[in-house]
Amino acid sequence: MKKLKRVISLLIAAAMVTAIVSCKKEITAEDLMANISEADASGLYLDDGFSNYYCVAAFKMLESQYSSDGPNVVISPLATFFNLSMLSNGASGWTKTQLEKSLSNSFSTDVLNTYMHSITENNVNNETAKLYFENAMWFNADKNIEVNNDFLVAAKTFYDASAFRETFSATAAGNINNWASNKTDMYVENIVKDVPSDLSIFMQNITVMDADWESPISPENVLDGVFTTPDAVEQNVQMMSSYEAVYIGDDKNVDGFAKKYAGGNYAFIAMIPKYESKNALVTFINYLAQNRNFRNFIDDRKDYRIVDASIPKFSCEYSGGIKEMVKPLNVDAVFSPESASLNNIGTCDEKLYISDVNIYTGLNVTERGTSKGTGANVNNTAVATNVVHVSLNRPFVFAVVDTKRYLPIILGAVNSVKD
Repeated sequence: MKKLKRVISLLIAAAMVTAIVSCKKEITAEDLMANISEADASGLYLDDGFSNYYCVAAFKMLESQYSSDGPNVVISPLATFFNLSMLSNGASGWTKTQLEKSLSNSFSTDVLNTYMHSITENNVNNETAKLYFENAMWFNADKNIEVNNDFLVAAKTFYDASAFRETFSATAAGNINNWASNKTDMYVENIVKDVPSDLSIFMQNITVMDADWESPISPENVLDGVFTTPDAVEQNVQMMSSYEAVYIGDDKNVDGFAKKYAGGNYAFIAMIPKYESKNALVTFINYLAQNRNFRNFIDDRKDYRIVDASIPKFSCEYSGGIKEMVKPLNVDAVFSPESASLNNIGTCDEKLYISDVNIYTGLNVTERGTSKGTGANVNNTAVATNVVHVSLNRPFVFAVVDTKRYLPIILGAVNSVKD
């Protein structure tokens, strides 16, 4: 009987392993990273100069995409920097110089490599907090591209990038979608419909935050509320009520708060202008785009007071290119068939250039969890005397940041909860 039980147990275990393996979708393209070994990735860690430049660039990109007459906006500044910095390893001449200047104003590609690597090397995912951050390059086999080994080594070592080669036919989109599904535990599906056959290189990034709150919001604290759009249209919405421990604001311009995700490595920061007008958020984002130090901006306005926060349920996603998004950074040569110099990527029958970089960024904000939140641990006297009320009931800006450096990984602006 014990032997039979052991056999049954082994069969069950084998079935579980088979089920797990079968969840992975097949990719028929040639894996260019299969025999590539990583190099030494040790080097410099982020300094304040680069962090400041990154944050200003992030809000400039948001500023270029946001309009009070437009839809919600969500971008991943990190995805943009990662892909352009990775491409700098394959660039030469003015294309390389422009990329280095646009991404840092002073640092070389070698320094950018170590900086980019240091941002994500401590990314720790678990069952309650996952930041999916994935990059891949697809090379068109019909263009006879021979990819340089040094470029692949840099892409794998510093950017943990995937690289494939195949004919850009009907199967290419399916392989890209399978890669996306595999990399995100099937969270992201069917993001590409087709891959134009005239492209030489197709680049894809995925940035998705799927995390529980460190202090979840209980169902009884989800109430009916109203969100007012820039055009003064009232929308019915479910508002999540939560006590938070960090207030971000000042007397004149902004109210906000920080809410940590499980594990404490990342936080959701939301800020709303105090003044109400159609273009209030436009003005505020413009101000953030001029600020030289986002962390100082937060620290100067951070107060450990109890916040009675009201957060609408909302979701944002973006799937598209970055070419228009990076215009404020003065990046254009890499996208030009005439100006691009990407000969360090490899050799090709045609001149290499990047038509665009496709990115997918998604964020869902819900009450997921069962406990009350940080306010449950605060004594009644403190709540009564120090509470600050912050309601995100009209257009606001949000950022998912790492709590060590306050670098915006995902950045967005909400005009509507019905978007």
